Amino acid sequence: MNESPYYHSLAIGTHGGYATMKKYRSAGDGSWEGAYHALRDIGKDPDGEPVILPEPREAYERMEALGIRLVLDSQKEFPEALRHIPYPPFGIYLRGEALPAAVSMLAIVGTRRASADGKKTARYFAGELSAAGFGIASGLAFGIDAAAHVGALAANGTTVAVLAGGLDDVYPHSHDALARRILAAGGTLVSEYPPGEPPLGYRFIERNRIMSGISRGVLVVEAPESSGALATARYAAEQNRELFVVPGAVSANNFKGSHALIRQGAELVTSPDDILAAYNIDKKECAAAAHAGTSPEEILILKALAEISTPVDVDKLIVLTRLEPRIVIRTLSFLLLRGIIKESEQGYTI
Repeated sequence: MNESPYYHSLAIGTHGGYATMKKYRSAGDGSWEGAYHALRDIGKDPDGEPVILPEPREAYERMEALGIRLVLDSQKEFPEALRHIPYPPFGIYLRGEALPAAVSMLAIVGTRRASADGKKTARYFAGELSAAGFGIASGLAFGIDAAAHVGALAANGTTVAVLAGGLDDVYPHSHDALARRILAAGGTLVSEYPPGEPPLGYRFIERNRIMSGISRGVLVVEAPESSGALATARYAAEQNRELFVVPGAVSANNFKGSHALIRQGAELVTSPDDILAAYNIDKKECAAAAHAGTSPEEILILKALAEISTPVDVDKLIVLTRLEPRIVIRTLSFLLLRGIIKESEQGYTI
């Protein structure tokens, strides 16, 4: 049974309200179809406000016509890392490619009112980490977020933008061109909210848990005391993600939040190499892995191998790359013949 149209209709009717959707899923039979019928029959949300649910199939087709797709937590394409965070989203909306299963993501965040030096730092870290095989996640906002996306794109890397509103209307509007560049480069736009939902203030905080949740770690480049980047840092701590912070001048207000994070135990970094070292990643090996393949399948497998320091067997590679078993086996054979990887009793390595 395809639950997606019912979920989508419920998300529209409740404006993506997490608590309301959870309540009516429980009130039904545990399915989104049951939740849809439960809320439709009652006709009111928990606050007594009337709720109008669109016809599921028609609403779903309108969403698809916008180039947006919905991935539920029960589906294979749903990011595995998001299943295990506190308050995981029930579903995510995507434009562009599927979130890359074989690429480690790193979130880069900071203030919207970033200094010229802060934006330069964000671009530099994003570019170097992209070249080493990381994908870069951020929020498409002004300042550090946009600089991180631009840095990743300049390095021909993978970048993902997590938005606080519906994917039919990019916010901020002046970054619509940047969003198109991300999509054209094979990146992804992500949101928890259905099309038509505006980027309300509290949603920026809610989306931050997804930004850190899809990532292996979070890098804070420039954050004052009131920066939303500090919320992302808190989520990173709750989700057991690594937290890295670039320090700044002790007298600069834009770094007061950053320095507070360092005092609380975040790792101070002054170079992308510091982050790679924290993950025991060899920069040259990762760069070679990212560019040695001549097919998308080879690149997926090489990136997966580059991220794991121990030998990997075929079954694990199938899970990491989400490729069909026959394709994984065939691609491994080609890579062995060309001397790019080696095989041992324990598995495959670069």
